[in-house]
Amino acid sequence: MDTSPRPMVPRTLHRPGQRFALFLVGASFALLGAGMLTQTVTTGFVGVLLHAVILVGGVWVAFRSCVMGVRIDSTGLAERGLGRSKVIPWCAIGEVDTGAGPGMPPAGAPGLVLRKGERVTLGAIASYSSRVVDADFSLIRSLHTAHVAECPDCA
Repeated sequence: MDTSPRPMVPRTLHRPGQRFALFLVGASFALLGAGMLTQTVTTGFVGVLLHAVILVGGVWVAFRSCVMGVRIDSTGLAERGLGRSKVIPWCAIGEVDTGAGPGMPPAGAPGLVLRKGERVTLGAIASYSSRVVDADFSLIRSLHTAHVAECPDCA
C-alpha cells in the first residue's frame, strides 16, 4: 500500500502590495548605502563599515521581499518571511486556527496549532483585509483536512 501523500500543485500565498512596499524600502536603503559608501571611502573605517551595513541590509530586505509568502505543497507549508523560513509538515499540524474568538473581532492572530501544542503565526500572509486572510486560511484548512483524511500517520 502506498502511504505517500497524493501529489498537489504547489502554490504560494503572498501579498503583492506587502512585497512591493518592502522591496521599495530595501532598494531605497541599498541605494542610500551605496551612494554614501562611494562618498565616504576616504573618511575612515567606521563610515565605510556603517554604509556597507546599510547597503547589505537594504539588499537583504529587497531580496527577501521577493520570496516572502507561504508555499503550500504535498509535504506541507513553508513560510518565508524577511528574516527566517520555517517548514511545517502537514502531519505536524494539529489545527488551523483563524483566530476567531467568541466575539466579532478575532481574539488572536491567525495561525497554526501544532500537535505539540506550539502556536505558529503566519505573518508572511498577514493582511488588513480579513476577507483575504479568511480565504487563505480556509484553503489551508481544507488542504490540511484532506491530508489528514488520507494520511495513515495522522490518524
